[in-house]
Amino acid sequence: MSSHDYDVIIIGGGPSGLSAAWELRERKILVLEKTQRLGGRLYSMTRGDYWLNLGGHLFPPPGSHMRNILHSIGLDVLKIPGNKFAIWWGGKVYKPKAVSALPLTMSMSIRERLSMISIGLRMLKAVKGWQTAMLTVDGENNQRRRARVARYMADLSFRDFIGKAPRRVEALFQSAARRAAAEMEDQNAGVGVSLFGAVWAGKGDSMALNLDGGSGRFGERMMQLLGDRVRYHTTVKSVTKTGDRISVVFETDGREQMLTAAQVVVAVPAYQAAEIVRDLPADVKKTLDAVQYGPFPTMGIITDELGPMPYDDIYAITTPEASFDMFFNHANPLRNGPRKPGGSLMVYSGGAPARALLKRTDEEIRDIYLADVLKMFPQLKGHIKETIVQRWVPGNTYRPAGFNFEPMLAYCERDDVDIHFAGDYFAEIGNMEIATGTGHEAAKRARARLMGKNGVAGLQLHVVATGS
Repeated sequence: MSSHDYDVIIIGGGPSGLSAAWELRERKILVLEKTQRLGGRLYSMTRGDYWLNLGGHLFPPPGSHMRNILHSIGLDVLKIPGNKFAIWWGGKVYKPKAVSALPLTMSMSIRERLSMISIGLRMLKAVKGWQTAMLTVDGENNQRRRARVARYMADLSFRDFIGKAPRRVEALFQSAARRAAAEMEDQNAGVGVSLFGAVWAGKGDSMALNLDGGSGRFGERMMQLLGDRVRYHTTVKSVTKTGDRISVVFETDGREQMLTAAQVVVAVPAYQAAEIVRDLPADVKKTLDAVQYGPFPTMGIITDELGPMPYDDIYAITTPEASFDMFFNHANPLRNGPRKPGGSLMVYSGGAPARALLKRTDEEIRDIYLADVLKMFPQLKGHIKETIVQRWVPGNTYRPAGFNFEPMLAYCERDDVDIHFAGDYFAEIGNMEIATGTGHEAAKRARARLMGKNGVAGLQLHVVATGS
């Protein structure tokens, strides 16, 4: 095996690893990526005027770490004008101007309506509490702020919060909760409330942005900018601190190699970080191993209709009566002028139905999904041009009720360690801003450690783990 010194080796090319790499781009860095591309779950494919989005697609507002990176690398976002809380219910799509109108406009029994109103009022109160928890506190760093928000309503499950409800009402909230890739009983109440809080954010653009050209443009641009500082098809076997050096053993094309670095950023899911990083304190490893992930499939759809469709003014539809949980119209941000022919759609499943679907072939998933897409919108018959099924394993991270993350926080705040963890699992539910933010912070800690040893680059280890 060969040996070579780098300032920083970054393991994993998802949003967290790329954020760290961009922050440290003036250093001698190397990114090790298991697949053939960068971007992680930010994945799309260009199709003429449109694009197939197959993973994450909602981008954060100005001032966020992700938006700062996008600006610096020359990528633009698009505002989403369409309705984001439409519901397919009883064979009809309801798209009210305000979410509070749903219990009044949807066709349901008196018992269902009263249950919807009761749960909705409790949800509105909980969302206001979550929004208050999201506010910054003077003197509090981002890591502690995320931990404080993650503790909001964290001691009970989302199912306990929802309580007993009529079958169709429960199915509606279960479908909405599966955006976290988990069932209501598996996620804590803060996870579910934060999902509704993000959708009900108001008229601002905090959760109403897509990346122009598709979310995969982020990884594609980084591939261009980082060039030969990335090795693809590389699987890391171990990360070990020996004396004042960090050794990274990895396999590329069946050949094992070793490199050393002053610092190492490991941007992989928590359980993988626990497996490859040697000699972790027992409580830290236990915490990493306990982080939960929900696998899920998506399917992108390219259509070739020539004229307007009934979903043109809708971006997202919750679909409790379908084989998928969410229906997205990714052409909606482009409907701000003369309507061009064709379009781009995506459907998504989470929780137990997703795990069941993942046991099927891509062709079976496609047929199951398309049957319900055409049931929702018969106008699409004969206009499905292309479909792509994407499997996301491990998928999204989420917090179960009572999860204790304190050992990881305490470890990351120490100034005498060489391994620093970060990633989307530092929050109650993973997203690209958590991933990029914690990657940025770990990179800053790496730089400080590099400069802290006699004013020159020391040899340390910083670990970032992510799934978004």
